[in-house]
Amino acid sequence: MPMTKRSMVINDIIESLDVSDSAYEAAARRYKDLGAWLHDQAKVASAPFSPHVFAQGSFRLGTVTRPWKREDYDLDLACKLQQGVTKSEHTQKQLKQLVGSDLEDYRNERGIQDKPEEKHRCWRLNYQDNLKFHMDIVPGIPETESRRQILMDRMFKAGTEESLASHVAKHAMAITDNRHPDYATITADWHVSNQEGYALWFESRMRQAQEFLKSRAAMEKVAKVDDLPAYRWKTPLQQCVQILKRHRDVMFENDRDRKPISAILTTLAARSYQGETEVESAMSTIVANMRTFINTTAPRVPNPVDPKEDFADKWPSNPSLEPNFVRWIDQAQEDFGTLGQSDNIRILTETALRRFGANIDESRLLKSCALLEKAAAITSGAAYTSSNGTIGTSGVKNPPHRFYGSATVLDT
Repeated sequence: MPMTKRSMVINDIIESLDVSDSAYEAAARRYKDLGAWLHDQAKVASAPFSPHVFAQGSFRLGTVTRPWKREDYDLDLACKLQQGVTKSEHTQKQLKQLVGSDLEDYRNERGIQDKPEEKHRCWRLNYQDNLKFHMDIVPGIPETESRRQILMDRMFKAGTEESLASHVAKHAMAITDNRHPDYATITADWHVSNQEGYALWFESRMRQAQEFLKSRAAMEKVAKVDDLPAYRWKTPLQQCVQILKRHRDVMFENDRDRKPISAILTTLAARSYQGETEVESAMSTIVANMRTFINTTAPRVPNPVDPKEDFADKWPSNPSLEPNFVRWIDQAQEDFGTLGQSDNIRILTETALRRFGANIDESRLLKSCALLEKAAAITSGAAYTSSNGTIGTSGVKNPPHRFYGSATVLDT
């Protein structure tokens, strides 16, 4: 698709939201260091249980955006003890305290200032260095074979391809939650989480853009895109999720507790995506179709890797949440429509700032647009001069183009 003023603005929005590869790599170094440290059997209580630490959430999906009106990044991790800890012999509390004690020792050894902070399901470690972020580490163990079979059957009945359902279900975990009524007693009834399985499902949605992924692999000089971490796939679906998350954050800046949650946003966007290779067309499809994947009865927004779980389970108890979602998607559709229809540089850049939080250099954009017009004039057989405008093929000079507004950098 040829470059247009609109596509340049959209690219600038993405660039303003995107996280550098170095940020992803810094986060990876952190959790890999923790994972390696936990295997030191001479001093770590978790080590005999084969701990596996891995990324979850937006860092795993490659949909991280630069923090909006705050400094720190969220890095969601799991610490899965792969053997030796079972529901029949251990409580959730024992597992959580075991991992928490090791994290306290890790903090001391690595010189992390703040003690691990206990959350309902996880422990939080706060880092204060060049890249400020906190790690939320969820302790867990592999789910039982019978439970994984149930999840696989649910996915298959919900329309997931059998091979994908089987592959996804293998990653299900039983996790800790101190709100659970049997948190401190032996029980088979633990909460189930499958963030790694969700990432595999999300990747299956990205794989619809096969030609795009082949070109990405060639650009990155690898045999196939699977040889790259997901954040380097840079598919239109990932970029649309980034744009939509930022649009939501800007819109609900003063009402953060009632904004649409990322799980709903990401799931509906992934379901709506149809393999488009350009962000413009992908976004148009996504914002037009997200509502069609909301059920009229519970589960309203099913978790694709556990279809009985409802990501919108809080909607009935908080009557503002569903209207807020509808209001947000209406606004996103309108604002992206402005980007898709306007040809006015000032309107485009102001929309990018006001609705998407992207501070775009208007003067640079004006220069790029002038180059576009020059290229278009040459293609049409006309002569072009930057100061006098285009001279038509008949020899009559057209008036120079006047952009609306001054070429200034918009301030946040």
